Amino acid sequence: MKVTKLLVAALTLSWCLLPAISQAGIKPGVVTLSPMIGGITMEGDQPVDSEGLAYSLGLGYNFTRELGLEAVLGGANLEEEGSGDDVDLWNYRLDALYHFMPERKLVPYLAAGVGGYNLDGDDEFMTNYGAGLLYFLAENVALRADVRHMIGFNESNLENNIIYTAGFKFQFAGTEKPVEKEPMDSDGDGVTDDLDQCPGTPKGAPVDDRGCPLDSDRDGVYDYLDECPGTPAGVTVDTRGCPLDSDGDGVYDYLDQCPDTPRGMSVDDKGCSLKLTLRINFDFDQAVIKPEFKSELDKAAAFVRANANVPFILLAGHTDSKGKEEYNQQLSERRAEAVREALINDYDLNPDKLKARGYGETQPVADNDTEEGRYLNRRVELICCIVLPE
Repeated sequence: MKVTKLLVAALTLSWCLLPAISQAGIKPGVVTLSPMIGGITMEGDQPVDSEGLAYSLGLGYNFTRELGLEAVLGGANLEEEGSGDDVDLWNYRLDALYHFMPERKLVPYLAAGVGGYNLDGDDEFMTNYGAGLLYFLAENVALRADVRHMIGFNESNLENNIIYTAGFKFQFAGTEKPVEKEPMDSDGDGVTDDLDQCPGTPKGAPVDDRGCPLDSDRDGVYDYLDECPGTPAGVTVDTRGCPLDSDGDGVYDYLDQCPDTPRGMSVDDKGCSLKLTLRINFDFDQAVIKPEFKSELDKAAAFVRANANVPFILLAGHTDSKGKEEYNQQLSERRAEAVREALINDYDLNPDKLKARGYGETQPVADNDTEEGRYLNRRVELICCIVLPE
């Protein structure tokens, strides 16, 4: 039993002290061959000397680094007790081996198995258990030491024999497959790093098969940042992906038919000011609305009511260029005020909402050199305003 104690001590020491060696160790999927030689100690009640020479040959297979299976054919040379004649002992067994620290240079293992033995023509069933050490000299060659307790089942009692052997273990055939690392997806976009052309995409952003964020409307702003998806191709956008609205009227530039609308003016869906132009002819130097222009006032009242959500309605008076500029300014103011008073008195509209301003001859819409042009310039316009212009 001294051999067993020494083996246990060696196992414990190797576990604590030996570092892993990458080029040595047990390989999975390999065939092994182990030629061994040593000695046998027989139990005293058998008709042979207690000590003899033992040898064996093992053929094994490693299913994993830890677990292997080995078929062993062994023999021993003994002398018959009393006569000194040679006696042959043969044993055959199938053992399971479990390796500890299989990646290291020194590998301890435990073993157990079943089989049988033949002593001078007498066959008996046998089990065994034990332990051993492998010390790798090269990638596929190791020194091997092994000790087994062999338990034989004969007709009268159990036979307890010890076999201790040493030799080599060779690994053949199968090769250890390198561990394939699963490709990483560092930004979690579903495209592995080796294929990702846009690393660092924010989590949750939809990407294409290159790992780059989608830009469905091709406006240069990724979908996850685009606050205005579906922008038509070719439209200039801001950093939010929204089309530009240079005059701030709420209508994008690419739809705005009236760019540079004064800020504060309400506009229609074309970006043009919501306004109504009244054609009212006043007598010379007069600001009195004639009865025949009541239909124009009706249109004005309807326009004001249709835009009830607008804070202010500007009544802007204009003249043609005949007369002095200062006079025309005053005239435009009186005529704008005349329309305001008519809307308040005759149509019961809110006076706080109606604001009258005169612009004289400064904003013509037609040529003042013709009678027709001057007629078009003599007008009062109703303009919807959010903020009154200066």
